[in-house]
Amino acid sequence: MIASRSGDARLPRVIWRRTARCSMNLLTGFLAANPYGDPKARRKQIEEAVESLRHSPLRCPVAGVKGRLTFRQLTVAGRFTVYYVYTPPRGMSSGGTLSIRAVKHAASQNPFLEVREALAGDQPSGVLSTHDVPAPVIA
Repeated sequence: MIASRSGDARLPRVIWRRTARCSMNLLTGFLAANPYGDPKARRKQIEEAVESLRHSPLRCPVAGVKGRLTFRQLTVAGRFTVYYVYTPPRGMSSGGTLSIRAVKHAASQNPFLEVREALAGDQPSGVLSTHDVPAPVIA
């Protein structure tokens, strides 16, 4: 590993994608609706965990690979999942990039399903929910 001239290791910059900001806002709105939820404390906890990723961005397990992007999964307090993509540095002038893609609650089923890279002309796929299934008839 080559150190920079100043002796300081260059840390990756953090970029919150629009979808990540929206999912974070939805999550804090969900927590605010719960009388026992503390959305400000949870937001701070998640943001601090994301900031800690700057020191070791490859420590989290790979959640999936889509195209040339490797999505990693950071679990915060056992209740929240942050999906991100780490792009390594291309030279000595940068430390790489952490692209935060989504923040999900652990209670959601298959949270990685909705984390995707938008492509030109990409149409959203159909979404199934429990409301689509008819209620069982009890005789």
